[in-house]
Amino acid sequence: MAACAGSRAGLAALAVSSAHAFYLPGVAPIEYQEGGAVDLKVNKLTSVKTQLPYGYYVLPYCKPQAIQDSVENLGEILTGDLIENSPYSIRMLVDASCKVLCKQTLGDLQKEKFRSMIDDEYLVNWIVDNLPAATRYIRRSDGQRVLCT
Repeated sequence: MAACAGSRAGLAALAVSSAHAFYLPGVAPIEYQEGGAVDLKVNKLTSVKTQLPYGYYVLPYCKPQAIQDSVENLGEILTGDLIENSPYSIRMLVDASCKVLCKQTLGDLQKEKFRSMIDDEYLVNWIVDNLPAATRYIRRSDGQRVLCT
């Protein structure tokens, strides 16, 4: 009987120690220190209206000094993801007010490209800590319904 109680206590201790941890296959956990850099990566532009994806930097967004591909697993290649670095600077547990990332003067062709992508309901896909960042938008057909994806 005592051995049975000891094994129950061991199982309970094991269950408690692993209850606050999880693991996603293919994703290594990262522990950020206060003030440590948190990467914001960009992925393709997608639209449910046209189904035709584009690379993020096909539009004249602010760019880092050097654009680097960031393929981390086979699944990203198979799904056609094009993950690249961005010029955004995020620090763990550091409050930051809005800052100007860059200033650009857009020509008529660039403005028309933006207009066309907006009309075709393209969304940007950002990735923070290997998780998709949410986008808030109002679906035109629903009027007031706010969706996050």
